[in-house]
Amino acid sequence: MQRLVIHVKDDAKLNALMSVLNEINFIEVEREAKGASGLSRHGDLRKLFGLWENRDISLADIRQKAWR
Repeated sequence: MQRLVIHVKDDAKLNALMSVLNEINFIEVEREAKGASGLSRHGDLRKLFGLWENRDISLADIRQKAWR
């Protein structure tokens, strides 16, 4: 089986293309969710809250280790 990736520039035309492809009996159409790349461009900063909680570390310690 061969695989073909089509990038549609105009979302309004996507439904028309999908209906044409679905009518062809030797083509199997799989629709991928938009933005399924796995990487999020918008992180949630709140997930990092408390990252250094209960750690005995100071800004001076971080600076000292950074210059090694």
